[in-house]
Amino acid sequence: MPSLKRLESKHEDLEDEYEEVRKKLKWFKKERTTKTDSEAKYELDQRIEEYQARKQEIEEELEELEEQINQSKQVGNSNLECQTLDLLYKSLLKLGYWEQHNLFEEITAKYSHGIFLIQGYSKDYGQRWLLNRLASIIPYILEGKKIIIDLNRTSSRTDILAIWDEFAGRVGLPEKSLPSDIAEKICELCKSQNVLIVFNNVDETIKENLCDLLNDFWQSLTQKMLEDKSYQNSYKLLIFFLDYQSVVSQWNVGFVKNYNSDWQPNYPLELPTINSFSNQDLRDWLNYQSDFLPPAISTNKAETVRVLLDKQGIPVPTLRKICDICGCNWFEQESKWLRL
Repeated sequence: MPSLKRLESKHEDLEDEYEEVRKKLKWFKKERTTKTDSEAKYELDQRIEEYQARKQEIEEELEELEEQINQSKQVGNSNLECQTLDLLYKSLLKLGYWEQHNLFEEITAKYSHGIFLIQGYSKDYGQRWLLNRLASIIPYILEGKKIIIDLNRTSSRTDILAIWDEFAGRVGLPEKSLPSDIAEKICELCKSQNVLIVFNNVDETIKENLCDLLNDFWQSLTQKMLEDKSYQNSYKLLIFFLDYQSVVSQWNVGFVKNYNSDWQPNYPLELPTINSFSNQDLRDWLNYQSDFLPPAISTNKAETVRVLLDKQGIPVPTLRKICDICGCNWFEQESKWLRL
């Protein structure tokens, strides 16, 4: 389709021609009423017919052009809306969670693999939002192998065999495969691509299942990585456990609580518990991101902070409120923004 500017220019030229044809047609009709000579009338009738046909052609062309212009404007508005939503999403990724973000970024810059616990007091603390934010730090991580296992399924809450069977199926192994077989398969996958594994709703399973996942799978996997001389650490292997009740840290199943220089990636690590956004978090975010946010939220920053603090700083309700103020529906964007 031609550009909007070309379409509008052509539309303007046609309107000028239409007006000229209309004036001449009017003149021919008026002139015909003054003629008595049949030959002169016949000649005018021919001209009138000719100009009426051209007038009809121009009207049809104008109608078609107007439809193309409207379509072009709709596409332009849609593209503008996408750009606006993209800017909002990128700005939201800069709000809060910096303790977890910075720690994860430091670790993944040093090591090719790791296992992390993401924890908060309820789903409103945005464990999945943080998961997607952390994943976005690693280039191309979402283009590799992604494995998501929901431990809230009835069979997965207490039955470790059901978990192993699902895990095996998701890496192309048959049922009843051993944890060591799964570990070997993951090790092979890591030689050719990034691998990201998510155990969702880990707080809904039993402590013993988590112990088995860490001891029978993770320890076996890290051992195979050490023994396999062809493993080059070229790709990332990242495993996340999502805890929506902050209970896993109380189970004492082997997660390291405090990161320091002695930490090694074969030790599972607790990321800091997600806390509410503070008044300072919101003010700093608005100050740094105001150039990328709509005037509705960035013009009166003090009022915006006051409105947002009605959500007590709880992350997801606060993010939803920000979207609402910006004229965006969080629920419509959630599936696009939360790819994991």
